[in-house]
Amino acid sequence: MAQILASSCPPREDVTIMARPPRNRKPSTTRSLRGLAMALLGFLGACTAPGQDLHLAPLYTHMSLAGGDSAIEALGGTALARWDQETKRLDYWALRPLVSWQRQGEERSFAWFLPPLGQRFERPEETVHQFLPILRHARQYPKDKPSSYQFLMLPGIYLARDADGDKKSAFFIFYGDTENFLSFDSASWILFPFYARFERAGRTTHNVLFPVIQWSEGTGGKSWRLWPLYGDQGFEGRYRRKFFLWPFFMWQTNDLRKDEDLHQKTYFFWPFFGLTEREESRAWTVLWPFFGYTKDDRSGFWAWDGPWPFVLFQGGDPERAVRQRVVPFYSYYKGEGLESTWYLWPLINTRTETYKSHDRTSFSVFPFLHAWNRTDSAGRKSSWRKLWPVVRTARDEAGDTEMIAWPALNPLRQYAFIDEHYTWLWELYTAERAFDQVRVRTWLGLYREESDRHEQRRSLSALWARRDYSKEGSDVREVSLLAGLIRWRQSEGAGFELLRPSFPGPGWPGDRIPNTRMPRGMDAQSTNPQAPLQPVPIKLEDSPDLESSPSPEVSAPDIVPPID
Repeated sequence: MAQILASSCPPREDVTIMARPPRNRKPSTTRSLRGLAMALLGFLGACTAPGQDLHLAPLYTHMSLAGGDSAIEALGGTALARWDQETKRLDYWALRPLVSWQRQGEERSFAWFLPPLGQRFERPEETVHQFLPILRHARQYPKDKPSSYQFLMLPGIYLARDADGDKKSAFFIFYGDTENFLSFDSASWILFPFYARFERAGRTTHNVLFPVIQWSEGTGGKSWRLWPLYGDQGFEGRYRRKFFLWPFFMWQTNDLRKDEDLHQKTYFFWPFFGLTEREESRAWTVLWPFFGYTKDDRSGFWAWDGPWPFVLFQGGDPERAVRQRVVPFYSYYKGEGLESTWYLWPLINTRTETYKSHDRTSFSVFPFLHAWNRTDSAGRKSSWRKLWPVVRTARDEAGDTEMIAWPALNPLRQYAFIDEHYTWLWELYTAERAFDQVRVRTWLGLYREESDRHEQRRSLSALWARRDYSKEGSDVREVSLLAGLIRWRQSEGAGFELLRPSFPGPGWPGDRIPNTRMPRGMDAQSTNPQAPLQPVPIKLEDSPDLESSPSPEVSAPDIVPPID
């Protein structure tokens, strides 16, 4: 007991106690840092490398497209970018629906901003910006001449500089001094309509308090008016037009360069009665513009218009159009390669168009159904259908392309700028095929397929991805699960093998492996080109020529019903 109590007391000062040597913690810290570094390197080694497929829709997606190009999609399809496989150049980018840009060749590009209002064209030696209907700016920069530009903005600002360095400006209504403005050789004004002067083809016209006082001189002779009291305006060899107390009394003679019996003469006592005559043709109007009748005894042409604008019938002359109109119940037109019929305008329409290069028939029941069929001079067919608000489809035999998308919430006809910039907002499923290339996308890009003759790639965001290809005559399948943390490869020759993780997956390489086995039904000696799918819906009106089209022997599974 005494020993125990003694051991619990503090030691005496004269007793020396040997302390335990302090621990050296440096080796342990080093081992911890080394372990952390190895873990970090291991994690980085398991990450998807730049340039590999990465599918984290709707946040971010980078993938190899059908045909070999690479693309980025972010924010559910809001941001897009595409690079050419061979040149590695950026060929397309968009921040939808606000703006997009597309390369169209060397020194050629086209851009939309706030489509369809804003456009930008870049051509060799010229760049054009326009925002309809407010402004337009064009700049020309030829290689062998000085540059020039034109700027026009409503309600009336015009600035320009020609190749000689001469500058022109106009600020409507205050001041203007321009050349080659609109259809005039020159135009100038001060406090319009107080004074304005216009010149065209050697004829000069002055206006004071436009349109009250006007006189012209030069080419075509003299003319003048003091509106609305009296006017005597004419152009030698063309016309002579007079009025008194406008618009009540007017008379004129046109086509003065022709023989006198071919002159067109008009007399008008507004609004009660008007008469126009030329040779054996007569046209009468009563209570203008509500009732009118025309008859030409020489050609047999006749027309009845009234009450305007609801009723119109004309015909009798095989060289002129046939019109029948009782708005809104029925309307018919036939002439100049066009035959169109409306029922309950603007709801139901049938239409047939004939051109040198193709024939086209269309049918629409607004807004529920829009459809057209097209046959070119070689007999190749194309079609487009929209059943609103369910589905839209397209098919083109000339380019061997087809497309299907649903739902189709846009009630309008086919407009490429709508398909490119707006339909991604509501379309749950879109599938496109061009020759042997297939592209499938669901809403927000959650599911994607990019398949061609070399590889088939499919993925469901970070959850699942599959890649099928052929290598050295053996079919290979690679699968990625759970953001690339579990991956394996299975092939006929090597069997099953695990792959290194590639977070967030799937980690497929950007370059596709050339197919050593041609797809079923495809001739190994085929030289058909594989034109990569474009990032916008297929434009069937711009089909390639017969010589550049894929061979008809090469086919791929249909994704839309065949053309009737």
